[in-house]
Amino acid sequence: MKISFLSPAYNSAKWIKTMLDSIPKEYAYEIIVCDDGSTDNTLEVLEKYKKSCPQLKILLNRKNQGASYSYNRCIAEATGDYIAIIDSDDMYLPPIRDVLAQIDGAYDIYYYNMLTKDGRAFIKRKTDGYRWPGQFKIIRKRFIGNARFANKKGISGDGEFHKALIDKKPKCKYTNIFAYWYNYPRKNSQSYLHKQLMQKQNHKRQSLLNRKLRLKKRRRRLK
Repeated sequence: MKISFLSPAYNSAKWIKTMLDSIPKEYAYEIIVCDDGSTDNTLEVLEKYKKSCPQLKILLNRKNQGASYSYNRCIAEATGDYIAIIDSDDMYLPPIRDVLAQIDGAYDIYYYNMLTKDGRAFIKRKTDGYRWPGQFKIIRKRFIGNARFANKKGISGDGEFHKALIDKKPKCKYTNIFAYWYNYPRKNSQSYLHKQLMQKQNHKRQSLLNRKLRLKKRRRRLK
C-alpha cells in the first residue's frame, strides 16, 4: 500500500524536523507539507530536509489561509492509497511501524491511540462514534470522497471532516497501539484555538440569553 503522510505547517520551525524524523521513511510513498505562510524559517527547514528526503513535497501558501485550508490542500495533492495526517508540532511514536505494517487494504480506516505531552492517554474505541476526531487514523484516500476540513469561522475543521467520514460508515480496524505523541496542551495549537473558540461561542450564547431574560423582566414590569 502506498501511504501519503500529510502535514499543514505554520511557524513550525521549532518542531517540524522532529515530526518529519518520526515518519518511517520505508513506509512513506510521499510526505506532503503545506507551509501556510509561515513568518519564521519553517520553509528553510523544509527545503533543507528535502535534500535528503526525496519523498518530501512542499506546498506553499503565499499568505496564511488557516489550518483547514492547508489540510484540504494536502488531501487534494495526495496520490497514495492511504493518507496519514500528522500536525507539524506532533510526532509519531516508534510503534507507528506496527500500525503501518497492518495496512493491507482490507479497511477504510485504521485507528491507533494517542499520548499527550502531559501524560494523558486517548484511546480510540468502536463505541466512540463522532467523538475524538483528531489524528488517530490512517484513511483510504478514495474513501474520503468530498469529505473536507471545514474552513468556516465558528466550526471545528477536524470535527466536520471526521463527521463526514463516519457518516459514510467506514469499515474500521482498531489497532489499540499507542503510536502518536500529541503536543498538548500548547498555546496556539489547533486544539487550544478550538477550545478558545468554543469558550467565546458559549460566552456569546450566554450573553444573548441574559439579554433576553433582562428584556423579559423589563416587559413584565411595564405591564
